[in-house]
Formats: sequence, structure tokens, C-alpha cells
Amino acid sequence: MIVQLLSLLAVNALAFNAIFPNLKLQAISFGLPILASVNSPFTAVYSSFDLIQVELAQPEFPWIVLGTVLLIGAVVGRAFCGWVCPVGFIQDIITNLKGRLDFVSPRTHRSAKKLKYVLFLGTLLISGTLGLALYLGAGTAYKAALGVLASGPFIAISPDGTLFGVVPTLVSLARDNFASFFTKPPTIQQFWAYLTQVPPLLALRILILVGFFGAAWKVPRFWCRYACPTGAMMAVFQKYSLAGIKRDPVKCQKCPHCEVKCPMQINILDLPWGKFNDPECIMCMECVDACPHGSLSPKFP
Repeated sequence: MIVQLLSLLAVNALAFNAIFPNLKLQAISFGLPILASVNSPFTAVYSSFDLIQVELAQPEFPWIVLGTVLLIGAVVGRAFCGWVCPVGFIQDIITNLKGRLDFVSPRTHRSAKKLKYVLFLGTLLISGTLGLALYLGAGTAYKAALGVLASGPFIAISPDGTLFGVVPTLVSLARDNFASFFTKPPTIQQFWAYLTQVPPLLALRILILVGFFGAAWKVPRFWCRYACPTGAMMAVFQKYSLAGIKRDPVKCQKCPHCEVKCPMQINILDLPWGKFNDPECIMCMECVDACPHGSLSPKFP
């Protein structure tokens, strides 16, 4: 988890500007296949999927972003999900605090995995059609109708943007009004009036974030398994990536230790011996560490 912690700090490096003003760090307009919102004031490097949505809304075709995704996916597949993504790290912390892995029924698991592909394709459909319409000079009304969703349907609701962007802003507002709140506490009517003035999108984002934490407590890597469109995008490449895991047929005793420890609930013992690249595998190496016989090991290529 040390690598994940360092990745979290690196991805959100702009937060150090508040602690060390002389650093004057600036964001890099470069995309990685992780969740790192373009709306977060702390993000030093952005999510590839966010940049795709933003560029299509300009409209520009995201050649560089797609090229980066293709290169990373071809070499290491979904490894960035397991080692670099801040949201993945947060989910792993929650699972470690819980102290055990709970599993979903195979039938529910198979069906729920499709949700992230629906979100991925749905987002691309909206952003892609908007970009095409704007390119043809007929998308002004379409863009106006989408409103805040125009610059990125998924960006508007993604939990990473809420956690690293909206929540710090709300905390800052609460801190600035802390003294006045206790000096002159609002009445019940005033408090209710404040709640009714909360924008629906903000309420939805907070609700999604709360659901994210609840789901992560219930199911390991819930977001990565079932809801992350970036994971869906990289799953396409994971199946054919150079990096994979091999299982030694001589050492393997068909014990369940590797499958029990897999946070993505992959049926490892049903996969090929020589090398497997399951689309759901995030290359976290939990299975490799869990095998008491040393039958599993990374393989490249």
C-alpha cells in the first residue's frame, strides 16, 4: 500500500501548495487511466476519461489521450487501477479497516459487472454525439440542453470529483462560518430553508459519495468492479496486455487461497495455466502473495 499512498500524494500534489506556498506546483494536462477529476483543485494529473469528455465538448478529438490509454493498456492493462488510482486506494483502506473480504453471489456478480460498461458507453454516447454536433456546427442547442453535463456527463457525478473537489469546498465554508453558527444558531425554519436551496446536482453528488463509501464497506473494490467507466475502458486492453499472471501447474494444489484474497472476485483457478489476463484483473498481486505454494507469479510478456 506504500506505492498506492505515494501515488495518491503524487496525483493530488497541488494540495502541497497550501502547506508550502513556495512550491508553486501546477497541474499537468496529461491523462492517466485512473480517477483524478479535472474539477479538483488538488489534481496534478488528470483522468484520461475526464480529458476525453472535456476534449469532445470543445470539440476536439482526443488523439493524445487515446494514444496514452492504448500504450498503457497494451503494456500493463488495468495495473493503474490496482497501484495508482486514488479511489482504489481509498477502497482498499476501507476493506482493511473492515478486516475481511465479503463476496457477492456469482450470479449477481456477473450481472453487476456490466454496469460499468453501460456507464462507459452511455458517457461516450453523450460526449461523442455532442462533439460531432458541435463539429458540424449544429450542437449549440444540444450543449445548452445538457447544461453542466456538457463538459462531461461522468465528471459531473464522479465520486472522486466530489471527494477531492466539492467536500474540501464545503469544509472550507463550514470552517469560515463555524463561529457565527454557534454565536447565532439558525432556527429550524432557517435551517430547512438552507437545505431546500441545495442544488439538486450537489445533493446527488453527495448521495453518490455516501453510497460509494457504503458500498466499499460492503463489497471490496465495489466501484472498480461494478461502476468505474475508466475500469471498463481499460478492461478491453487488460485481456491482451503484455503483463499478466502465470500459474505453475506443478506447484498449484487447487486450494482456494488465491480466489479468497482476490478483491475483484475472479475465478483464478478456472483461468489458463501459462498466463491469464482476465478483464477484471487489476494486477494488485494479492493472489500472488496469498498462494502458500508459490504457484502464482507475474509474467511479462
